[in-house]
Amino acid sequence: MNDPIGRLVGGDTAGLLTKVAAFAEARHGVLAGNIANIDTPLYKTRDLDVAGFEQALKSAASHRHGSPAGLPTWALAAGLSMPGGAAGGSEPLSLEQLFPSEIFTAREASPVTLTDNDGNDRDVEREVSELMKNSMLQTFAVNVLAAQTQLMQAVISERP
Repeated sequence: MNDPIGRLVGGDTAGLLTKVAAFAEARHGVLAGNIANIDTPLYKTRDLDVAGFEQALKSAASHRHGSPAGLPTWALAAGLSMPGGAAGGSEPLSLEQLFPSEIFTAREASPVTLTDNDGNDRDVEREVSELMKNSMLQTFAVNVLAAQTQLMQAVISERP
């Protein structure tokens, strides 16, 4: 996008913040499910791939700014490359390519505590802590998106 309006509306920051908010929303549901099942025998906690999302976010930010910081291993295995990279790709990767659906899919989490006698690996303090951190991340992303929208409205309406 070479036009300034296109960059404002579909800009890099807005797209990345939208992905952050969507990831936080999906993770909120998974973490809330863990808390809801805290007393369920044999329940194994679930989570999204936070490290994978962070790597995809880093790669997307680097990719969007033309930096050869490298793509995650799943992207390289799929044959994706940076524009002008080793695989000769010249088209920029879309956010859908940089953030595959697997990152947004819940999986059984590695137990961080001992498993109880009933087979449950619960830790309510950890789950609530993760839920609060996740909530703050989503609030941040939504607030920055709202501020960008207000700025855009001010520019469009030509008010100071």
